[in-house]
Order: sequence, then structure tokens, then C-alpha cells
Amino acid sequence: MAHHNDQTGLEQTLTERLAALPIPIRIIHHKPEHGAWYQWKTLLTGTGDCGTFADAVIGAITYQQEQQQTQRLSATPARYTLETVATLGECLRRTRKVRPTPVLYLYLGAQGWLESMDAYDLVVKNRSIELSWDAYLEDGHGPDPAGIYLFGSDGGAYRGFDVELAEAYPPQRGTIHILREED
Repeated sequence: MAHHNDQTGLEQTLTERLAALPIPIRIIHHKPEHGAWYQWKTLLTGTGDCGTFADAVIGAITYQQEQQQTQRLSATPARYTLETVATLGECLRRTRKVRPTPVLYLYLGAQGWLESMDAYDLVVKNRSIELSWDAYLEDGHGPDPAGIYLFGSDGGAYRGFDVELAEAYPPQRGTIHILREED
């Protein structure tokens, strides 16, 4: 019985997180008299029926990828050098605000813009992501959007966070008056 409750709780949590994604995924559990099934819905036209919750999630994500409606997360090959590669922790320290991409949202449970130190704390508390992971910070002046890119097992770089970069001198508002004291 405990396994069933754990499974139900996990399904409920994942259903809520998937529904909160920038491109929402809805998973509906139908329970008629004779058998149950899961239905997934995404975008305007995506829908499907599956026998298990896992198959419904996989079906919805696969549909989104095939429709290419999700924002491109992979970096242009060879946009980084050994000198530009740092750690995820260092990249977070060099930003003002970050926003997890949909994939990291599923790991971190955070959506929207976060102060970089709040994101740092979330990564520390998360057991699936490490601050020591190789990463690099893209400023967005090239072909790829600004972000923190993490390396996948295939060797490619994937945007894990959108970023708002810290500026050396924050923009000034209004007139600046320089006062000089005279003796």
C-alpha cells in the first residue's frame, strides 16, 4: 500500500510541475469501471492516450520535441574553449539572475527568474546537480542565446539556465553631479 501512495504522490507532483512549464503538459488519469489510462495534452493539438503515467510523460515530451515548439537548448558546436570552461558554481557567481530552462525546472522545481545566489542554494540542496559540473557562460553576443551551458554525456553543451549578466557598473539614472570640496 505504501508503494501505491508513493507512486500517486510522485505522479501528482510531476503532473503539477509539468503543467507549470512554459509550454504546459497536462496529464489526466482516467479511471472508468473497466481499466484506467492516462491522457496527455500539450500545445494546441498534441494529445495521446497511454497505459502508464511514464509512457504519457514520454509521449508528451516526444511530441513537443518533434513539433520543435520548445526553445532550442543545444549550443552551436565548438563555441567554447578550454579557457572559457568553468564550473556551474562559478558561472552562477558571475550572474545577477538566472532562470532554469524546462529541463532543469523538473530537477529544481523552480520556475521564473531567481537571484543567482538563490539558484546556487537550490543546486546545493539538489542531489542530481553539482556545482562542480563543467559549464560555460555565454553572453548572447554570438549565435547562441545568453545562458549557462552544461555539458551532456554526448559531449554537447546544453543551456541549463537563461541568465541576466552582472554588469561591472550598474546603469545610472538621472544626472550625476560631481562635488568638489574647497578648503
